[in-house]
Amino acid sequence: MITPEELLRLETVGVLRNGRRRYDPASKQRLVEACLQPGVSLAGLALQHGVNANLLRKWVAKRQRQNGDGQPEAPIAPAFVPVRAPSPSPTRSAGAIAVCATERSCAGRLTAGKLGLESAR
Repeated sequence: MITPEELLRLETVGVLRNGRRRYDPASKQRLVEACLQPGVSLAGLALQHGVNANLLRKWVAKRQRQNGDGQPEAPIAPAFVPVRAPSPSPTRSAGAIAVCATERSCAGRLTAGKLGLESAR
């Protein structure tokens, strides 16, 4: 009788000169399928089978891309929202602002909800 651990056993096909292992595609696929089951810890399976968790995560992501069953990405909202402000009508205070912009200093006074600007000379 085959136990679940033996069924998911990851077979090594060979080891390259740089130390990287090559795995049997069928056993690799079974391990990836096991990772896609609900409630399964990918990191736990990686530890049980002696595989780096990041490598196993890459295998799972590759399988999801190939089958097109990856989670759809949420639409990204724009970072900036355009704001339209009403154009200021030319008034006496607009002239005062222009004068203050050319001077080194100006003084303002708020009286009854109205702002008065004067250039300080």
